[in-house]
Amino acid sequence: MIVRVPVERLRHIEGFSRKRVQGLVDKIRSEGVWIKPLALDDAHDLVLDGQHRMEVARTLGLKWVPAVRYRYADVELWSLRPNHAFDWREVTRRALAEDPYPYKTVKHRFPDGGLPACRFPLAELFE
Repeated sequence: MIVRVPVERLRHIEGFSRKRVQGLVDKIRSEGVWIKPLALDDAHDLVLDGQHRMEVARTLGLKWVPAVRYRYADVELWSLRPNHAFDWREVTRRALAEDPYPYKTVKHRFPDGGLPACRFPLAELFE
């Protein structure tokens, strides 16, 4: 189920690319719609999928973002980097300590097969 979550509550679990954020800002502004929700853990609003979209929301000054919440213990995760091993508890610990992993480190597979599409007019996310 897609819910609206205040942008101020979101927390990164890994880094992101400023260049990618700017490209998404331009795309979302020109289209005027938000079409993919963020994936969040249900306990701390950690962004499991959507680090760039989180930064787009901040850059645009949005109040809300569409999101899907997951119980982190039910989400499969792995690293794209051979020198990083972790579980959801360690990712959570680091995120809460404001020590996110490097960009493109943590990957997730969600139990329901992925994030649903959505279509929120951008103007609604400022309210």
